Amino acid sequence: MLGSLSTTRNTNRIGSFRKVDIPAFEWPMADPPVYRYPVEDPANEAYNREQDLASLRDVREKIEHWKATKGIEIAAVVLEPIQSAGGDHHITSFFANELRRLTKEMGVYMIVDEVHTGIACSGRFWAHEYWDLYAPPDFVSFSKKAQASGFYYPDEFRAKFAYRHFNTWMGDPVRTLLMAK
Repeated sequence: MLGSLSTTRNTNRIGSFRKVDIPAFEWPMADPPVYRYPVEDPANEAYNREQDLASLRDVREKIEHWKATKGIEIAAVVLEPIQSAGGDHHITSFFANELRRLTKEMGVYMIVDEVHTGIACSGRFWAHEYWDLYAPPDFVSFSKKAQASGFYYPDEFRAKFAYRHFNTWMGDPVRTLLMAK
């Protein structure tokens, strides 16, 4: 839960946690596209495309700026197919595919957050399926409607050795050995 609250753009926090001091990490947050609706209306096409391009420029600039000024490589871009905080904002296929190209070009992982939108609530099992991505995201997180939480990823990210990831009940053998000394 703390991890999900620390990735929010909402600086006031949400719900009953509003008055609780939840730590938030310092990381760049690009401005998302702000569309005119309906998105598919030809009268809105030029405006919405410029919104997509402006947001993509902002993503690139923030990644480059953090590397140049702070010496920090950005590891991943996290985005939701439908940004529901403060409204019902859908990401276009054009934006998602261009963001995927950008992340591949810059060596940054693309994480799609399907916590709110996954498990068929959008009409497809995963809302990001509407984007018809030319290459799949590196990671997809899910929760809520799945009655569990987790993430999935391609085989290239699978651990090469057993016990690289530990669950709550098994402990951590390396730390156990260190404590024994």
